[in-house]
Amino acid sequence: MLIRSNCHVRLLPLAALVLVAVPACRKAEIRTYVAPRDKEVVPAAAGAEGGGAAGEQPAAERAALPAVTWTLPSGWADLGSDGGMNVGQFKVGEVMINITPLASMEGQENMLVNMWRNVLGQPAFSEAEATAALQETEIAGGKGRFFDLSAERGGSPVRIVTAFLHREGRSWFFKLQGPPDAVGAQLEAFKGFLKTVKFGAAGAAAPVKEPTPAAAPEQPAAVPAPEGGEIAVPGKVPEGWSVVAAGAMQVAKYSVAGGAEVAVSVFPSDTGGLAANVLRWRRQMGLPEVGAEEAAGAAKPIEGGPEGSVVVDLENGEKALSGAIVPRDGRWFFYKLTGPTAAVKAARETFVNFAKATP
Repeated sequence: MLIRSNCHVRLLPLAALVLVAVPACRKAEIRTYVAPRDKEVVPAAAGAEGGGAAGEQPAAERAALPAVTWTLPSGWADLGSDGGMNVGQFKVGEVMINITPLASMEGQENMLVNMWRNVLGQPAFSEAEATAALQETEIAGGKGRFFDLSAERGGSPVRIVTAFLHREGRSWFFKLQGPPDAVGAQLEAFKGFLKTVKFGAAGAAAPVKEPTPAAAPEQPAAVPAPEGGEIAVPGKVPEGWSVVAAGAMQVAKYSVAGGAEVAVSVFPSDTGGLAANVLRWRRQMGLPEVGAEEAAGAAKPIEGGPEGSVVVDLENGEKALSGAIVPRDGRWFFYKLTGPTAAVKAARETFVNFAKATP
């Protein structure tokens, strides 16, 4: 536990926390996040021919994620976990910062660069160009990488600095995003922040700091609504859908009649496999935990969609979620329709047709 009195810092042992000491009189905040355990995660191909027995999982997936601590730079507001993929969210002026752990993407660094270039509507780099774009940076005392991209989205300039660290079967992403000048002003603070990150031992989940209503995450002003053709999401935007500002880790987002919305994300991997994604969606819906085999079994093939594409439908009272996973050209498109149950059911057919559309 960290005890602060005037300008002095004293440390008291507390096994449940990873401790970070800061110099006296430094204006900084310390936050701790203990990620929940991934339960019975199976590889994407589990149960399929050559995919291994159902319920089989890598050791890295069986273990709980580590406790994570950090020290916030002066002026950064802590928005807490979003309850989904981001275990940390911060805001300073028009700039947003996110922390996102995903299944390991080690060895796919050049693909990561080109994935974000695609998000920004830019042509892919060659292998040599992508390698040259990657720079080293210290993250949690380890050797991390980062790349820096700028472009125009919706007629406004945006700059995205993405840092990542491969660690114990996971890839941890730290993203700084906003107007170019504002991002530039925060770049050194961001690099300093990365150095303060510390990983503790895996353990039982602890309470997560959630944003208060007054500090609820806002859509960053630096990310205007994407417009047709600027982001490589196949298919025409359905009639009645309105393009809105995409959130963190999203390439596109749409408002749907009846209070529902559709979000689209693209990754260079399946982010842990089918069961892991269905289990995550169940948690977001507040549904009880189930085994990996049952979770994967809830997904149904999308007729007429790209090979391997599936959709899963979840309900919990007055709210519902339809999620589609569509592999395309070595990348995975994730589509999620959420909102009031009646609105989700009314939009489902249109949603599935949009998800399976070919380029």
